[in-house]
Amino acid sequence: MAWARASFKGQGVWAEVDGDGAPVVTAGRIAVRYSDKAGATIYQAGAGRVEPSGKPPVELPAGAPADETRAPASAAVNSEVRAGQPASRSGRGSGFGSAGTRTAAQATAAKAAATAQVSAAANAVRCFTDGACTGNPGPAGAGLVVKFADGRVVEKHRALGFATNNVGELAGIEMALDELDAAAVEPDAEAVIFSDSQYARGVLTQGWKAKANVELIAAIRVRLRARPGVVLQWVAGHVGLAENERADALARRGVDESRRR
Repeated sequence: MAWARASFKGQGVWAEVDGDGAPVVTAGRIAVRYSDKAGATIYQAGAGRVEPSGKPPVELPAGAPADETRAPASAAVNSEVRAGQPASRSGRGSGFGSAGTRTAAQATAAKAAATAQVSAAANAVRCFTDGACTGNPGPAGAGLVVKFADGRVVEKHRALGFATNNVGELAGIEMALDELDAAAVEPDAEAVIFSDSQYARGVLTQGWKAKANVELIAAIRVRLRARPGVVLQWVAGHVGLAENERADALARRGVDESRRR
């Protein structure tokens, strides 16, 4: 992961950047860290408050996401941590709140952002994935909707037996890669995997340290590296995005099958 020096609310930080040194903006946020040391806490800061220094990017050791069960290392990011999120490693600051507790304004903004993200990928293979379980851990499943540029649509689900919701989210992404392979999509071909799991995006592409599901995560990382044309994109879940809702329904079909095993 590449980082470059920047300023956030008057304080020096490292900001996540792409290969050209441009800040990586996701849902209006940029990942920032105050330390270049391994294990440094990574926060999500409002893009408008991060000022790049123009200095060249460097590779830094993996960090760890801000744990919302404790206060941030700096009061400067306190207002940037998303309110109303569960205290978990998946609770990254999107500004959209969490499904089921969003305000009307948050829901409207989240749907607009998700719709824009999907529309921007109109010329790519678009994969929508989701995971679900009852009990966490409990009977689990994964769902997938793939929309090819030629209009072809593929829908699949998978029963995962007794597992966690995070396993379901990862399995959905794994299914998307399986479908790209099955359809003989070239590794360099543009494809976007849309997931509403910040956890999955974090452990697969943001350098989050994985304490569970290590082998599955490592295997998916290898497959993503083998497909440079693939982008893993986070979208807010349960905001009325048709493909996301369908992937959720398919994942729950997998849950039902796991329950009957």
